[in-house]
Amino acid sequence: MALTKSMNGLNSLRDLKKVGFIVPSSNTALEPITVSMASQVGDRVSFHFSRVTVQTLDTDEKSVGQFNTDKMIASAVLLNDADLDAILWNGTSGSWSGKGLQADVTLSAEMETATGLPSSTSTLAQIEVLEQYGVKRFSLAGPYVDGPTQGLVNFYKGLGYDVVKTSQMNERANVAFANTPLSRIKELIREADSPEAECIVVACTNWPVALVIDEMEAEIGKPIYDSICVTLWKALRMVNVKVPIHGWGRLLRDDPTLEKINVALARLLESCSASRTTFRLDLPERNCHVDTVCAEACAPGIKQLKLDSSLNQRALATVQWIDTTRRVLVQGDCAKAEVSPPKALMGVYGVKAQMLAPLHQGDHLTAWISVHYVPSTREWTEQEIQVLESTMEDVKKLLIEENWIS
Repeated sequence: MALTKSMNGLNSLRDLKKVGFIVPSSNTALEPITVSMASQVGDRVSFHFSRVTVQTLDTDEKSVGQFNTDKMIASAVLLNDADLDAILWNGTSGSWSGKGLQADVTLSAEMETATGLPSSTSTLAQIEVLEQYGVKRFSLAGPYVDGPTQGLVNFYKGLGYDVVKTSQMNERANVAFANTPLSRIKELIREADSPEAECIVVACTNWPVALVIDEMEAEIGKPIYDSICVTLWKALRMVNVKVPIHGWGRLLRDDPTLEKINVALARLLESCSASRTTFRLDLPERNCHVDTVCAEACAPGIKQLKLDSSLNQRALATVQWIDTTRRVLVQGDCAKAEVSPPKALMGVYGVKAQMLAPLHQGDHLTAWISVHYVPSTREWTEQEIQVLESTMEDVKKLLIEENWIS
């Protein structure tokens, strides 16, 4: 279920923060993907695009020459006519062309001088992400031929990172990158993965990895830092839009408050020997909606629910029960429960027993925690029920402390 924010409530488009992206001319992936991802904050920020000529991606003189700084500055100046709040080069050439990190630092500074606006690049954003999460060793996946792939390895090794493995599609034509079958992208991510890698880095803004990023992160069990996502992440921070974006990978979903709730859910999972614990929250100003799981902990081998927002949660009998009674719902046998759990929860996810604990604000059901058990039916103990209630109380206190609720 798409979480799209309407602009209908705006007094004027002046209410929006406005970000400009400089885009390779043959790129057809980053614009629609960026707009789709950012639709969740469509009432806060808009994106505007200008292009520079780029057709092939390789390390020969002609290909590298496409990324001329003067052309970038001219494109930035055009964007500046739109009275924007920030400008970014949405391309990764500095990381594979042999120009090095200083080229992007200089480009960013020159764009800022020419426009008077905060400026950055995809490569600078990628480095910032790696530093923020303390990543030292990673794998690279991309659509490139040998030259750019080796250029990426040399670039990151020169910065002190350990590139443990690479995969590549062996394509030079940029327009072909965006049309890569998603099944092929998944194959190359799997091929790049290594037990030694802390994450996968994708340094290309025309390769639609973002369309499968949630699925593949769940499969390989580690983050994928894709250039399109990374550049959006940086852009949003440059204009002080700091809310979780759901459905597009860990980076955009990451939030300090939600991470603390993830920790609480992990403790609850262990205390109850459960299969899965989830937290749903209805707080639109934080881009949290109950139809999408905003925090979760799972036992090994248990499928995540945060990848599935297909059900209207408030229409479910179990949710209506906790809303009306304001009590913990305890179900030791879902198949025989008096209050029927959703069929998909039992049929698709195999849940055989569950508990739900509500959080109300006044008369409004604001949030709830679910505890699932998959292997068999079970009797939930009084101690486990108390642990659930205590966890819900701790989460409530946290939300108040973080000024999410009052």
